[in-house]
Amino acid sequence: MACLKLFSVVCLVVLAATNAIGAGVATRACTGGRPAPTEVRVEGCTVPPCDLVRGSDAIMDMDFTAPFAAANLRTQVVATALGVTAPFELPADRAAACNWLLNTQCPVSANEDITYRLSMPVLLVYPRVSLTVEIDLVDDAGQSLACFELDARVVSGRAV
Repeated sequence: MACLKLFSVVCLVVLAATNAIGAGVATRACTGGRPAPTEVRVEGCTVPPCDLVRGSDAIMDMDFTAPFAAANLRTQVVATALGVTAPFELPADRAAACNWLLNTQCPVSANEDITYRLSMPVLLVYPRVSLTVEIDLVDDAGQSLACFELDARVVSGRAV
């Protein structure tokens, strides 16, 4: 019985530690056979829908293996809410994905393991709504290196 209690405590500690360092969150593959990332982590979220807090930046890390070499990378974001799909224009410095590679730099090589960080502004004027966000990392020709869809919801900031 004592062994079972110890095992339970160890499992809870491991689970808590995994959540604290940011475990991967469930995403969906994009349409059109675009390559999916190895793992996606969203700050403050382990189970979708992920809260995107108005007046803050949504931080997402994506691990992927480059399917081909690319000299330059940019981020394309598309949001679908209330039956309407529209591009989400990132500020130019954030759309320039080469600036946000954590373990390498551009140009990237084929089969290179890469971690990319997206810091996406969630403006105060955005309505509180549930949505699907598509994040697509593309080269200059628009060819996808990694793409995923994430269920999210825009929420008001929390009182402190």
